[in-house]
Amino acid sequence: MRTAWVLPGGSTFGAIQAGLASALFEAGVEPDLLVGTSAGSLNAAWLAGDPTSRGAAKLRELWMTMRRSDVFPIQPTRVLAGKLGLSNHVMGNHGLARWLFNNLPFRRLQDAKVPVTVTATDLDTGDAVYFESGPALPPLVVSCSIPGMFPPIQVGDRWLVDGGPAAFMPISRAVEQGAERVFVLPCGGTEPFDISSGGERRGVGSIATWPPPKTPPRSVGAVNGSALGAAMVSAARLDMQLNASRCELYVLPAPSVVGLSPYSFAHSRALIDESWQVAREWYPNAARVPDEPVDIAGKPVRSGEFGVTDTAPATS
Repeated sequence: MRTAWVLPGGSTFGAIQAGLASALFEAGVEPDLLVGTSAGSLNAAWLAGDPTSRGAAKLRELWMTMRRSDVFPIQPTRVLAGKLGLSNHVMGNHGLARWLFNNLPFRRLQDAKVPVTVTATDLDTGDAVYFESGPALPPLVVSCSIPGMFPPIQVGDRWLVDGGPAAFMPISRAVEQGAERVFVLPCGGTEPFDISSGGERRGVGSIATWPPPKTPPRSVGAVNGSALGAAMVSAARLDMQLNASRCELYVLPAPSVVGLSPYSFAHSRALIDESWQVAREWYPNAARVPDEPVDIAGKPVRSGEFGVTDTAPATS
């Protein structure tokens, strides 16, 4: 079967995908193609350059050595300009570009050992834009350009940003490329996770739990970010439901990241270890995503959850 790995976005929680990838390689599951969005595109590109357990081990090392200043350089004047509406972003992308230049295993996407797709969003139309050949650096920087945080980037006659708004979990793209079996490696899931005691698993009093607490965000930016995140999750659930009948679809389990900062790398090692372990336990009895309404972890939802009802839509 032609196997695809789909890697959604998740900022610094992309470290989780390094652990999940290691577990899949250990189980003998290798990708014939990789499709990534945002942080997932960085991991997809790296793994496409070395699609082996050795490559996954190196990816784990990279995540454990990354620092905030590598990707999220704080420049007070730029932040102030963004807050005052004098700029359309609050951070430059030079740090990310430099990190990619120093660490990418190839310079052109078509030079990867297995096909890789990098996803971006057209800021004007909302369309997903897919890069599968040409220079690797620009589309990878674009794919990680979180709206409002990093500047939009012009490619040809299009202004592009992070791929998440258009294709957060690009399963459909993998199926269009001939994937018959798809593994989704999320940057967060529903497994309770306690990082406060060195990443001990499923501990009582976990600071990262699922579902999220029922409290609203406290700032305008947080509300906007939460709304965008909710929209991406909703689209991802629909993409899973659409493709569950078109391919053999699996969503790997992952630790919850609720309550953790998406801009801190301090939790990378613990998240890698936890995701590696939960995926190893999951694989021997892995269940396919069913062809019905599911939650973000690919599990069936009861009637009434997430807006699901038993009422069939009217037909003409």
